[in-house]
Formats: sequence, C-alpha cells, structure tokens
Amino acid sequence: MMNNIVTMGLISILASLFFSCREQVSPLSEDYFKKSGAIYFIPGGNGFERGSRKTVADINSFSVIEGVYARDKDHIYFMGCPQQLVDVKTFQLKNKVPIDQQHVFKFEGFASATSDCSKNQLSVIEKADPETYITLYDELQALSKDKSSYYYHNQRIAVDYATFEVLNKNFVRDKHQLYLATQKTIHPLNYTVDQVHCINREYLILEDKTLLYYEPYQGTGILETKLTSAKQIKSLDEKSLIIDDLVIIRGKPFTDQQVDANSFRILGSSGGNSFWSRDKNHIYYNQQLLVEADPNTFEILKLAVAKDANHIFVGNKIFYGPDVKSFRRVNKSSANYDFEDDLGNKYWYRTNKGQVVLAPVNKK
Repeated sequence: MMNNIVTMGLISILASLFFSCREQVSPLSEDYFKKSGAIYFIPGGNGFERGSRKTVADINSFSVIEGVYARDKDHIYFMGCPQQLVDVKTFQLKNKVPIDQQHVFKFEGFASATSDCSKNQLSVIEKADPETYITLYDELQALSKDKSSYYYHNQRIAVDYATFEVLNKNFVRDKHQLYLATQKTIHPLNYTVDQVHCINREYLILEDKTLLYYEPYQGTGILETKLTSAKQIKSLDEKSLIIDDLVIIRGKPFTDQQVDANSFRILGSSGGNSFWSRDKNHIYYNQQLLVEADPNTFEILKLAVAKDANHIFVGNKIFYGPDVKSFRRVNKSSANYDFEDDLGNKYWYRTNKGQVVLAPVNKK
C-alpha cells in the first residue's frame, strides 16, 4: 500500500516537472507549447488531466492559427495532428469555419489529445462553396448556407433555396412545405404553409386552426391541438400559452379544464418537475387542482414545498406536523437543513424515487 502511494507521488512530481518546463507558442492558443526542441499539443496546458501529444511539426516554421489549429511549412494541424485533406497554402479559419480554396471542412467525432491522429481528421462538407459559406447559428443551431444550398449539421438539405426561412427553433419552411428541425435532421411535414403564424420559439399556428409544438423527449414528437378560434394569444413563456379561453402547457391543453384562462398565471417554472400555477379561485400543482389551497395566502417556499394560512403542501399533498404559521425556509449558509418552525421542528428537502419528501432532522 505504502509503495503504491510513493509510486503515485513520484509520477505526479515527474509529470508536474515535465509540463512545467515548457513555453507557450502563441497568445492565440493555450494548447500549443515548445519543449525540448519539439512542439506539443496540451489542451489548456493541462496535460496531467487532459493528456498531451508530441507533434511532428517543424519547430522553425510552426505558427498558431487559432485555438487548436496551427501550421508549419508542410502541414495544417488540428488537435496537434497533421491534416490529410487540406491545402496548406490556402487553409484559413473563416469566422471560425475551417476552409481552403476548394473545400469547407467539418470535424465529426470526439477530439482528444490522447487518441490516434487518424481519429482527429477534418473531413469535407460535400459541395459546400468556401467563398460564400456562412453559419446561421443565431437563427437556428447547426444551420449554415452558401450561395446555392442550405446545410444542417453539415449535411446539405433539399429545400427551396429562395424561399427557405427559419420560423422558430423547431420549425422551418419553404414555399412547398413545413419542416421539423430535430437534433439530427430537417424532417418534412405534411402541413400546408399558406398561413403560418409563429407565436414564439416553440409554437406555430397554422391557418388559425392548428397549434403545433415539438416535444423531443421520451419519443413524444409533434403535439397538435385543434383550435376553435385564435383571436387572442398570450405567451406566458416559451412553453406556455393562453389562446382565447384555452390554457396550453408544453403543447397540451391544461389538465383541469375548469381553469379560468383570464386570471391564469404561472407561479413556478413550467419547465421543471414542480409546476405551480393559479387562477382567481384556485391553486394548481402540476396542473392538478388543490382544493384546500387558499390562493390569497399561498406562497411557494422551495420547489415542491409551499404553504398557505392553513396548510403546508409538499406537491399535491398536505404535510402535517409542523406549525403552519411559523414554518419557513432556512438560509442554508447558517444551517444544514432546509425548513424549520418555532416549535423546534427541522426538515431536510429530499427526493425519493422522483417524489419530494420532508425528512425530519432528529432532535438531540
């Protein structure tokens, strides 16, 4: 045991000595260093945790382009690896996109200072024009274009170039049809595009009759809601709407259909597991009516824990035991528990199999 500790200590000391005796090549990159007459690629200068690569670069002609890109008289380097497909003389980063005179390049894979250079090679984006190629990430993540085509995740997509437009983060269209932008591809949809109203970054309304929302998780896909009318539209947040008398949460009508749309508002984030909301008459937890809750005195204490003048609530259940009036959340900088009351009761906020529980702190 002691020998192992000593050995590990020696290794750490030697590694520290090795990586400390080096010179950063350029302020344009914290990844390339000179040491013992050679160029090393050391990501962020942290070779102990992230590894290092001794390059084959010519030290006299070596220069950094930017970040993980560099060159010498014979090669372009990416992650310290000489690139096989690029033209050394014309290679450049155009707004951080690697190009040469003939090609636009991409990297697909997991870049690493410890993997073989065959796995750290740039590849060509087929048919992309390097002179006119630009990224459109401010409009839609992974979208780009050149003078004649659009590209999504570096793949050319078959859309009408002249009429193609981004509607929001989930939907795009051209004059022919509507498309869904998933995490992998642009997928055509069977909807007409004559009347498309983009509400926000999540929702579309088609011809004032059909509401569309895309839920990518758990295989849900597109959620479609038929509307009787869409005269008044109010966006509460990106995932929550009120359309006339209909409350929509994450693409679906509010579970309790008796909710009053005119006075409805969100009390806690609709994106989390603890979703509190209210109207003029009631409090709702995850769209379930809490009959006992008083909207006039109701307050959220922490995530799934709330109270009113008469009850403490953990989710949609009443929690009995503490003194309701004095029950409060504790400042964690002065205590190692979450809630307390004036009777000396103390509780931790815990989750158990997806359910929130208040676990009592044992009294001494």
